Amino acid sequence: MGRKFGYLFLCVFVWGCFPAGRDFSTAPIRDIQANATTRTQIFGAFGEPMEQGMETGGYETWTYYYVIYGLGGVQTRKQLQVTFNKDNTVRSYSFTSK
Repeated sequence: MGRKFGYLFLCVFVWGCFPAGRDFSTAPIRDIQANATTRTQIFGAFGEPMEQGMETGGYETWTYYYVIYGLGGVQTRKQLQVTFNKDNTVRSYSFTSK
């Protein structure tokens, strides 16, 4: 009986926690500067964005996120959103985490 409970616990643990998005280093975030950091530098630091969009005024946005869901809900969350000027420099960015 104990062995069956152990297998059940292992299955729930393994299947109960799953990631969404792609993990990324937060260290380069402190180097981002509005009107100076380029789109190429953002791509070099974080890779391909998980989502791309457009804000009012035609400003392109890139979003990076990584979430780990567990049995109790969200265990870990990181999100970086970068908005670019028309000259391909960073207009603004925001980072949130849990």
